[in-house]
Amino acid sequence: MTTHHRYALSAALAALIAFAGIVSSFAASTVVVTPTFPQGWSTADTRPGGTVNVVLDATAPGGDGALQLTTDATTAAKAQYLHAANTALADVTDLSYYTKQNSASFAGGVASYQVIVNLLGTSGFSTLVFEPYQGGLGAVVPGNWQSWDVDEGLFWSTRTVACENGTVAGAAGGPATYTIAAIQALCPNAVVIGFGLNIGTFNPSYDVEVDLVNFNGTTYDFEVTNEPTDKEACKHGGWQSLTDAGGHPFKNQGQCVSHSKGIG
Repeated sequence: MTTHHRYALSAALAALIAFAGIVSSFAASTVVVTPTFPQGWSTADTRPGGTVNVVLDATAPGGDGALQLTTDATTAAKAQYLHAANTALADVTDLSYYTKQNSASFAGGVASYQVIVNLLGTSGFSTLVFEPYQGGLGAVVPGNWQSWDVDEGLFWSTRTVACENGTVAGAAGGPATYTIAAIQALCPNAVVIGFGLNIGTFNPSYDVEVDLVNFNGTTYDFEVTNEPTDKEACKHGGWQSLTDAGGHPFKNQGQCVSHSKGIG
């Protein structure tokens, strides 16, 4: 990652962290993410040739939608979707997601799970990358949804950082050699400042999907729409993150309630 792109990514994360106070009101075990209500997610460092979209997929593990990441035939293309965080790495115990490879120029190609960190607390920036094909949890099966228990897998770090109890060695694409537990031990003051999904450069012609992304107990379910199940869902501000059947937001609680009466 060049200095320019590192600063661009840092700026994107800073904006997301500023937004985190708003999305915290949605704190729950499952958060529905739609194109209208991204719930704190951002395309961040996505570059020309890379796309990020929420699409319909009746086979998705949650609902009938999923997040689709694609790259074109160029090696400069990159697709990324990130969410800000402010969590001590020592407190991170639960990471997982589902992936599906529709097509890829590499047999094991799916979106990676990224944990963006300051390994020294306020400095020591790096990205911890889990890629299923080298994460030690099994092989990627094209065309199939697969669940990955990321916190049990292996990561590689994009940067070398000397921590309190040892050095985390950086790499450019692997090999993946670190567990989260190992990095927690080496860098006890590390802070997670973001997490997300990525198809990096030099990965052309990818078409992959992701769903039910779990960061420390909060699962993000990607859906094209998020209709109210009943009128109660519209109350107490709930209408502000719900949509009609076309994915359009409601203007007020009354409109949401009226719409919910037609569902059944």
